[in-house]
Amino acid sequence: MDKKLLDALAARAEQKAKSRTETKEFDLGGVKATFVKPSQKDQLAIYESMSEASGAGDLVELSTALIYDCCPDLQDTELHKALGVTDPYDTVRKLLDVHEIDVLGGLLMGWIGLLPQEAKEKIEDMAKNS
Repeated sequence: MDKKLLDALAARAEQKAKSRTETKEFDLGGVKATFVKPSQKDQLAIYESMSEASGAGDLVELSTALIYDCCPDLQDTELHKALGVTDPYDTVRKLLDVHEIDVLGGLLMGWIGLLPQEAKEKIEDMAKNS
């Protein structure tokens, strides 16, 4: 194999590995919270759920799960107790309204790389105007 190609592919693999462990802060109902990227296996499941979604309700439920699963702070059992939730995903529903869930879920999907660039830009504009 050509040395330049080998070096380029190795650099690409290193960059992708670094990208997979990236964290980012997003606004969670007026509070900054840190989010982590899901594994590739989980990303595939999310992508599959997106393709099977039959309407807005399905997409909001997908966004709810994505927000919860990608935010370690929301998974704290003390927070669940404080909010009085038994279903962990209700943590998201207690903190955000439907529109906020939809927008944040879209931002996360864009950050993870599951949306085309045009959709990502549209959601980013929605978030700015919210």
